[in-house]
Parts: sequence; C-alpha cells; structure tokens
Amino acid sequence: MLIFINIVNACDIDLIKHVEVNADRVFLSDIASKYPKNLAKMPVSLAPMPNQTTKIEADYLKSILNSNNMNLSVCGSYSIVKRKAFLITKDTIENLMNEKDIIIQTQLPIALPYNHYNLMISSVKNYGEYSWIQLTVMLNNQVYRNLFIQYLKKIDSFVPIAKEDIRSYQVISKDDVSFKKVDYVPSYVITSKDSVIGAKALGNIKAGSFFTFYNTQRQMLINVGDTVSAIYNKDGIDVQTYAKALQIGYKGDIIKIEFLNSKRIGNARVIGLKQVEIIQ
Repeated sequence: MLIFINIVNACDIDLIKHVEVNADRVFLSDIASKYPKNLAKMPVSLAPMPNQTTKIEADYLKSILNSNNMNLSVCGSYSIVKRKAFLITKDTIENLMNEKDIIIQTQLPIALPYNHYNLMISSVKNYGEYSWIQLTVMLNNQVYRNLFIQYLKKIDSFVPIAKEDIRSYQVISKDDVSFKKVDYVPSYVITSKDSVIGAKALGNIKAGSFFTFYNTQRQMLINVGDTVSAIYNKDGIDVQTYAKALQIGYKGDIIKIEFLNSKRIGNARVIGLKQVEIIQ
C-alpha cells in the first residue's frame, strides 16, 4: 500500500513581488502578505524617492531578522517597492496656464511625496524667447514648495541666419544675413536682424547657422547717461530733440530716455550711434 504525504512548506513570511508605499520608511507589513503580527511595523528599509523604486532581496530581509535573533523562514526572492507620488506633468502645466502651444524645457514629470496639494502660478517672467513660471505648491493652506518651470512658446517666424561662412572678428553686414522659418528657437538665438547687423563674429560662423549671443558681440551704441539725438515724426516732418539715455542700448533695442527740456521719461528705439527714434 502506497501512502502519499503532502508536505506543505509553511513560511513565516511571504514576500509580495510588487508593492506601493506612501511613507518615508518601508515596514514588513508593506512588503509581505504573511508575517508575524508583532513584526508588522518592523522597519525594513528607507522608502525610495517619490515615483522611484527599490528592490528588497529576501536575503537582505533574512539578515535583518537574524541580526535580531529571529530565525524565520522567508518565501519569495524579492519585493520591488515603489514610492507613491504626486506627479506634475506637462498636462498639469498646460492646464494651469490654459495654454497648449508651449514647449517645456524643465524635465518633467516632477515627483512630490503623495498628498493632496493645490497648485497655483505665482508669476511669469520672460527672458528672450524663454519664459519662467513660478509654480507654488500649497499644502494645508501653506506654501509647501516653489518650483520654477522653464518653457518657450512656439513661434511661426523667420529668424536671421548666416547667408555664407563668416570669419572670426568679421563685422556682420546686411549682405551676410539670410532668414530661416522656424517653429521655435532657444533663448540664446538672436531673432532680430537689427541686433545682428553691425555685430562682430566671435568665431567662425558656418553658412546656415543661427546668430547667437555666444558667437556674436553686438556693438553698444548708447551708454547710460549719454546725450542722444532723439528723432520723432510730427505731421510728416522729422523733428530732432535731445535726451539723456537711462539705459544702455544696442541697435534695435528699446530704451528709456529723459528729455532734456521737459524731464519727461519716454521710450525710444536705438537706430545708430547716440541716435534714437522716439516711440510715440
């Protein structure tokens, strides 16, 4: 007669292969489906960063148990722990700005420890083609964190490029400039033809290349405090007066000026050496 004996390999601890936590530490109860109840809150590991994972090996868990004189059996070879996160994504930013036609330069998503946050855009600053938004994260009606998100808006425009190869230290003339239609450009690319003409190449610029603030040096035409010739059109006649420059200026720049006769402050476009055109 044959007798079959069913041997069950009873484990003290059964590891779960994939778990998600929402705390700074990982406890035994987080990673096991079966465990001694008195060990439920035994710390096993620090939790990973939000939206990241860590792998807890069975051998590592056994070493913790053994170091505490607990000879318990463990089933399963590992547990992969993921930290639950609140994710700030491209959709989050677009919805807050009510703007879809943007290209976000800041790496997304941004992962925060999971919680119930409120988000608001505190400010927007523009630097060339780039803009920065200050995104304020609120928790329990208090500022939890301020994040700065860099983005640029898509454009449908023509920007100046080198028509032919330009030598280092060559002064760029209008004959050296062509145009290329682009959807967007980085902030270091010069988008105004007036800002390119008269500038000096700081290195060899290949034909078809963008002019940038790194490969060109613009000629400063006006310094702060300069007395400038200010021209404006009145009834079809060009009228000249004089003003004091309140800002430095390169060709094409719009600067603040103070009229010498009235002390009134106005805006003017730089058109030449110590020459401006009043914007009325």
